[in-house]
Amino acid sequence: MNDRRATGAGFIRLRALFWILFLSAGIYAAYMFVPPYAGFYMLKTEVEEEVRVAHMYTDEVLAKRITGKAASWSIELSPQELQIYRGSDDIRIIVDYTVTLDFFDRYSRELVYHIDVNGPLKEKGRVL
Repeated sequence: MNDRRATGAGFIRLRALFWILFLSAGIYAAYMFVPPYAGFYMLKTEVEEEVRVAHMYTDEVLAKRITGKAASWSIELSPQELQIYRGSDDIRIIVDYTVTLDFFDRYSRELVYHIDVNGPLKEKGRVL
């Protein structure tokens, strides 16, 4: 008589269960952490581009453009988290914001992001 328990047919092994749980935890962690980091790097690139064309816009328009681009990357950016310092021939834009991640509605973690970009108001020898 062929007993299922004797052959192990239909039963999951402990090692396989461990790997399934490990891979599931890794996928969940990537699902939680990758979007905020990707949004940060994309927003940083957008702020660097705004510094390059800052000579064409006022500070209010720059702030509106940056907050609009942040919203397109699902980053809630308030005007208090954005600072623009304009000199006679250079500009500095600072963005500080926090993203709160909730794990299983029980644990939370805050990720703090800081973007600080300096640049000349108009690059020499470059025609727009």
